[in-house]
Amino acid sequence: MEPASIHVAHARGTTATVLRQWALPDALAKDAQLVVSELVTNAISHGSGDVRLRVRHDNHQLRIEVKDGSSAPATQRRAGANDQGGRGLLLVACVSHRWGVTDDGRTTYAVIPTLVETPCRRTTEPTLGSRC
Repeated sequence: MEPASIHVAHARGTTATVLRQWALPDALAKDAQLVVSELVTNAISHGSGDVRLRVRHDNHQLRIEVKDGSSAPATQRRAGANDQGGRGLLLVACVSHRWGVTDDGRTTYAVIPTLVETPCRRTTEPTLGSRC
C-alpha cells in the first residue's frame, strides 16, 4: 500500500500523544508537529517505499527523523510567490535548531532544543550567589 496524506495526520497525532506523555511544553509540541508534518509529507511526495518516523528525546533536545527508500536527499527549494508547495523545509529550518540529511540520503532529521531554564525559586533565607 502506498503512503497517503492520511498518514501525515496520523504521524502528527501520534507525535502529539508521545510529546504529551513526555510532558513537553505545548509550544515545543506544536513546533515538533509542524516538523513531523513537513518531513513526512516530503517523504511521501518525493521519496519512495515505506516511510518511517522516529522521535527521540533526551534532556536537551528532541530529534525527529523521517526515513524513506529514496537515496535522493531532501533539498530546500525556493518557492515562488504563487507556488502552492516548496516551503516545507524552510518551515523546518525556522522552527528547529538544525536540520539535515544523513549521508545515505534516506533520512531527513530536525533537532529542536528542549532544555528550558527552570524558574528561580526563592527561599526564605538568602544564599550567596543567588541570581534572584
